[in-house]
Amino acid sequence: MSNHHESVGKWISTIHRYSMIYKSRNVIQYGVGAGQWEFLNVLYQKDGISQDELAHKLNMDKTTTTRAVQKLESLGFVRRQSSEEDRRINLLFLTKMSLGIKTQFQSAMQQWTEILVQGFSEDERDLLLNMLKKISKNAVDYISDMERNV
Repeated sequence: MSNHHESVGKWISTIHRYSMIYKSRNVIQYGVGAGQWEFLNVLYQKDGISQDELAHKLNMDKTTTTRAVQKLESLGFVRRQSSEEDRRINLLFLTKMSLGIKTQFQSAMQQWTEILVQGFSEDERDLLLNMLKKISKNAVDYISDMERNV
């Protein structure tokens, strides 16, 4: 039976909702909201990046990024510092507090990934990841084109 008329967005939305629940339950003791998880994750991979680079890596608008950074900063997980090369650019650095939960944070992220792909072969995992990247690119490209044409 063909699934061509079934909504891809419905399933992506379901995964997103349950991911947010999982994230909320795993970081609630730190006061970090599920919405700030991805921002911390990028900083764990590359500390000292600019707010603009952070927004770009997550395909987020600057306003959402600013709000997330302000929240992380108020909780003591991130500190902002002006770039020495260009004072208009804010660089973001992890604090001792955020570095102190890095292992637990990354473990929770890995556990969720394993929950989502349980029963998948390595080839299926690779295929799924590549397909999701294509879907994401299609979404970003389409909305970016729409915004340019408005």
